[in-house]
Amino acid sequence: MAGFREKYLYILVMALFVLAALFFPNKMIGLAVSLIVAAMAFIRPKEGLLFLLIYFPTRVFLIEISPSLKIAGDFIAIAAFLRMVWDQRNDWKRMFQFSLFEWGFFLFILTGCVAALITGVSVGAIIFQVRAFVITYLIFYTVKRLSIEKEDIHRFLWITFTMSMILSIQGIVEKVSLRTMLMPETWVERYISPTNRQRIYGLINNPNVLAVYLTIAFICTLYLSNLVTKRTKWFLLICSVVMMGVWTLTYSRGTAIGLAVGLITYFALSRNWKTVVKALLIIVLSVLAINIPVTKATALVQNMNLLKERPIAAPDQQGDESHAEKRLKETFEGSTIEQSKNTGRLFIVRKGLQVFKDHPVIGSGFSTFGDSASKSYSSPIYKHYGIQFNIYSDNQYIQIIAQTGVLGVLGFAVFLVGMLVFLWKNRHAASPYASVLMAILMAVYVCGLLYNIWEDKTFTAYYFMMLGGIASMASGTFDRTVKLK
Repeated sequence: MAGFREKYLYILVMALFVLAALFFPNKMIGLAVSLIVAAMAFIRPKEGLLFLLIYFPTRVFLIEISPSLKIAGDFIAIAAFLRMVWDQRNDWKRMFQFSLFEWGFFLFILTGCVAALITGVSVGAIIFQVRAFVITYLIFYTVKRLSIEKEDIHRFLWITFTMSMILSIQGIVEKVSLRTMLMPETWVERYISPTNRQRIYGLINNPNVLAVYLTIAFICTLYLSNLVTKRTKWFLLICSVVMMGVWTLTYSRGTAIGLAVGLITYFALSRNWKTVVKALLIIVLSVLAINIPVTKATALVQNMNLLKERPIAAPDQQGDESHAEKRLKETFEGSTIEQSKNTGRLFIVRKGLQVFKDHPVIGSGFSTFGDSASKSYSSPIYKHYGIQFNIYSDNQYIQIIAQTGVLGVLGFAVFLVGMLVFLWKNRHAASPYASVLMAILMAVYVCGLLYNIWEDKTFTAYYFMMLGGIASMASGTFDRTVKLK
């Protein structure tokens, strides 16, 4: 018990402070809690960064209850970064050592900022978007320069597993209760289109983001199952079935494609067919043991009028055809493609290319086309291009092409490809983690066609934390004295 307290005490205390802000949703209390957890992260940066594994997957839910908690994650990342800078203040040369992919990232950010200023975007909007990209990069920068131990990896894996199960259970309750339980009242009352009402949104409040998170959690749980006793291993594998059952109920086509690419890449790199077969078996079992029973239970609750579904949506006229089958068919239906041309992804790609043609060198700048800042601040160019609504591009690449032009695309390409090269070069020094992260990165290349995935703080917090750990191994600051089973 003493060992448990030593490992998790700070993280639990930070979680209790955040819970207090939920029970007393006051602006000043939320701000005070954000400052307190940031101060704790400055004192214990590792624990602060691990707490982000609790905060980011539930962030949307937390700020729905207590909006002041929106800045807590930023404060924690900055506090851990500042502590690292302070601890290494006598080694300034190391502080400014960057990999090639980091220079590509910096070029991309600089290009987007300069172009935005030229276009006339407000400084506040530019800062908003830079924060979206940079705040989780600080996690990588910090972790790379910390002395990471094997015990830290254990905590990373266990926290991820625990949080994924909390979100999975909540997701099942959300589904069966027809979105009436274990969620904020504003979410209960919100209208969900008939197309999306059967998907699990979770505490993340987005089925695609939830699917990406559960994919990472699934990978972490598979790895964790190799480090524990046989009894615990079976427990983890059973929980993985539950986790992936919820994953299938998000009906996220893009994430499913990404996972397939990731598994193929992992097998090509590792030849570890046992892990790939295990993953596929768990997914099949999750459909049989979780997806089908939960779907039938939901239909039973709906048909018996045991709960009032809110808001009332148009009845589904598709008969007994499964939602997964309908989603797959809709992908290729002519009406779906036509709608995409007029208001959907194809429309956005077409408009993005128009913007690029007019601003080919450095683009139109951040907060002008399909990013999070343009939704919060609107865009100065939408009227000119006949865009009548605030949009997410739902395509990271067309957003970058339109906003940063050739120069920004070059920087982002160096960032993406440079990380892959970095992982390949360190695949032996950071075995087996590097091959897993290479597989994840290849999957993310695909997901970038369908999501603004590099603006998703849940994903980027995880990715940069793992990449930082591998960089720590490559630099020799990783403590290998504790042996994994």
